[in-house]
Amino acid sequence: MRILITWGSKRGGTEGIGHMLADDLRARGMHVEARPARRSLDVRSFDAVVVGGALYANRWHPAARKFVEQRIADLRRIPVWFFSSGPLDDSAAQGTIPPSPQVELLMARVGAQGHLTVGGRLEANARGFPASAMARQHAGDWRRPEQIARWADQIARALPAARPNPVIELPARSLRRLFTYAAAGWAACALTMAALFALLGASVAIVVHTLIVPVVFSALAVRYFRARGARAPFTAAATFAAAAIGLDLTVIAGLVQRSPAMLTSIAGLWVPAMLILLVTWTVGAIMAMRPVRTSTPP
Repeated sequence: MRILITWGSKRGGTEGIGHMLADDLRARGMHVEARPARRSLDVRSFDAVVVGGALYANRWHPAARKFVEQRIADLRRIPVWFFSSGPLDDSAAQGTIPPSPQVELLMARVGAQGHLTVGGRLEANARGFPASAMARQHAGDWRRPEQIARWADQIARALPAARPNPVIELPARSLRRLFTYAAAGWAACALTMAALFALLGASVAIVVHTLIVPVVFSALAVRYFRARGARAPFTAAATFAAAAIGLDLTVIAGLVQRSPAMLTSIAGLWVPAMLILLVTWTVGAIMAMRPVRTSTPP
């Protein structure tokens, strides 16, 4: 049985966990390959995969996340386990820390077998912000080899009979829902703009509309990202902004004004679109940082 262990690691701590796990599984008679997550890495020749990622603000390292997202169909055919590293204290060894919301969704999409959170590592001389600031109080190696070895035992015992778990489809992730929210936000802003234009005139309406757009899309984004399975913050933000531009050009410029002049309107088209992008992205990123609770054994 061939097992692939792969990871997304920024400072080498998560990579070290991957190698520890690989050594533990080899000691239990498994054939293991340990490689960093890359676009070219093919999982189809393996019988099981373990994917790990460093956590930053409760979000997995992009290389680990992209590795899973680009291989959803292949990973659904084999047993898969995930691990995360990040806590700069002993909390991961003292209790069970569930996966972050982002990782939990990836697990649901591939039918993963399980997840382990392992303490992180931060060197005292770490450079860059915020690592250098965190190193003043949290420098150290919080990875626990005995915890990793116990998990290797669990994987080794489960592997002979392991089968892919059922995949959980996530309706909140649907493109239909994404574009419905985008269209609803655009419609609310367009109707507001029309009313302001009739009551206050063009110049005042554009100013007030610019102030209203971020309020409308902030509220919309909170509702959109609250649902389990929402798209990634930047994906949703870019879709909202692109949909607003497309609807403005189709409905307002094409059907109402019957002129392409709107394309040159910075205040009327491009500033609102940029605000939509920024506020949606910001709200999504903040909501993705929601902390997870540690479950301490009695």
